[in-house]
Amino acid sequence: DNYGSQSLLLTIAMMIKADKDVDYRALLKHRELVRIELREKKWVDQKEKADSLPSVKLLVKHLNKQYAQDNFRSYIINFLLIHYNVRNLDMNLIVTDDIRQYKLLGKSGDDNVLFAGKNNAIYYHRNKYKTKNTYGEKLIKLSNAKLSRMLKDYIAQQKFFYAGPAYLMARDDGTRIDIESMSHYVTKYTYDGLTETDYNKIIVTETIKNIDDYPKLKKISFNRGTAIDTLVEEYALNIKL
Repeated sequence: DNYGSQSLLLTIAMMIKADKDVDYRALLKHRELVRIELREKKWVDQKEKADSLPSVKLLVKHLNKQYAQDNFRSYIINFLLIHYNVRNLDMNLIVTDDIRQYKLLGKSGDDNVLFAGKNNAIYYHRNKYKTKNTYGEKLIKLSNAKLSRMLKDYIAQQKFFYAGPAYLMARDDGTRIDIESMSHYVTKYTYDGLTETDYNKIIVTETIKNIDDYPKLKKISFNRGTAIDTLVEEYALNIKL
């Protein structure tokens, strides 16, 4: 019943026939019909997904609620998801206000580090993320008073209870969580238990309205380390390809 599986099986059959010098044009023709059905089903699924997901406005409302309630970790996670289109692995990071630790672990090391400096300056250095081999290490510099306060309060909280680095995604004893647990961990803090993929679909869908929105899409592409055509094809729920 799965059109994707049908297409894959037909491709395998075509490869076998090609290897044996057997005509496979009938299979090729049928595969094209299957792929048309696959695209149509994907469009229906996208429309249903778009109708079920909340708006960016609700995500921001949830973010502001975390700030008002001093939910430091939740605010940081939601801020990065909304404003920097990150994946779960991107948030597997160390939070610090020590410039030496930032340089050692992030700038000169191989970890993801979020550094809170003076005058609300923040440096977000990523050495570990899904498409690192394609896009290289990423450094984002920003200035944000709310995020800066949340970061510094979170660092102080972690230092009070635990020794060692302050991990954003940590167990109750302050140790870093396993990579396999990150997806479930993040959904504990997001709006309505949404995944990072859901957040990105919401943001990309509301961003792409017409060609004038291309610079915004380019920024999302840089933040996430994802090609623009992939963003349009996989995350824009309002575009039929």
